[in-house]
Amino acid sequence: MKKITILDYGLGNIRSLKNSLKLISNNVSYFSDNKKNNFDILFIPGVGSFSKASEILFQKDYSNLIFETKKKDILIVGICLGMHLLLTKGFEDGESRGLDFIKGYVDKIPVKNQKIPNIGWRKVSFIDNKQFNFLKKFNNSKFYFVHSYMSNLENKKNIISHINYDNIKVPTIIHEKNVLGIQFHPEKSGENGIEFLKEIINKY
Repeated sequence: MKKITILDYGLGNIRSLKNSLKLISNNVSYFSDNKKNNFDILFIPGVGSFSKASEILFQKDYSNLIFETKKKDILIVGICLGMHLLLTKGFEDGESRGLDFIKGYVDKIPVKNQKIPNIGWRKVSFIDNKQFNFLKKFNNSKFYFVHSYMSNLENKKNIISHINYDNIKVPTIIHEKNVLGIQFHPEKSGENGIEFLKEIINKY
């Protein structure tokens, strides 16, 4: 059974994420409960602003834990704001640094005919990717989104899936080596979300 740790750094709906993960694994904990790097997967959740999250990560040395996890080739999964933090920088409330695991930046979705935030169930389209072909079973499935900002990647090969929002292709799953970012909230996406998390945990 894989050991799963959730980074509880003060931003994010960590209780619902933990409850969802416990349906898959009996070994789920918050980082504050066991401050040791003895886990198989690290989840970085997030709800709030990029600038505030960046400040917390780098001022309270959570970044050291994350960088150490990356070096050990342990899977890191960022959800929503947690996904944005995986990129180089973000422009919410000014420019702030990200973890720079995936080259790119985060900025507001440039909509013209739709409202932001993007809230609700959206159909996700998957792109061919040998490493993550096991996720194509979810092609055209709907997941739950709540966000106003999107990832803009330097290398489009890092994109696994996207949604079309106001004719804008918004990346919804991104990756680079042992780092995976998810824009939607699988913990709020019902059975699809649980099955999606199960695939990530069991097959990565």
